[in-house]
Amino acid sequence: MRKLAVFATFLVLAVLTAAAFGALHDQISYTVSNEYFTKFKFFQFHLLDPEVPERLRAATVGVLASWWMGIPLGLLAGAAGFLQPTASQMLKALLLSLAVITGFTLLVALAGLVYGYSRTTNLDLHNYGGWFIPQNLVQPRNFICAGYMHNSAYLGGVLAIPVAWAFHIYYRRWAVTRGA
Repeated sequence: MRKLAVFATFLVLAVLTAAAFGALHDQISYTVSNEYFTKFKFFQFHLLDPEVPERLRAATVGVLASWWMGIPLGLLAGAAGFLQPTASQMLKALLLSLAVITGFTLLVALAGLVYGYSRTTNLDLHNYGGWFIPQNLVQPRNFICAGYMHNSAYLGGVLAIPVAWAFHIYYRRWAVTRGA
């Protein structure tokens, strides 16, 4: 019963962490391309009030676009917590895995940004026919790179699930050898 309570708590923490990750992530991508927000995301999320600072609106986009990733991450990565022998070890492992998931996802997002910059050295917007690219971009390369970063963050979230499971397997073995 205690493990179910730990799992439920982790699910809530996963949603909150995903929302916070989105807010932080979008501060980074806003720095890469404010046009990604002013000409795309603010319209997509109906955040057009010019009285609200753009950085705050970018953080809001991040929260709205990311909180829901905490549900599959919380359910699927959280289920790995049941590998731990006790509720207290489960709690420790899940909290650590949340840091692993967040760090891994951020690394994949940043790798996507680097990949975007490497792919766009000779930018031809015709190669991005499936992308929404607004007219009159001042810095189209940065806009595309912010898009690569966003797409990679979602990929990182999905790939973080098996990473979390591997972490829990490792953590259980480590705890057993330590006699914890």
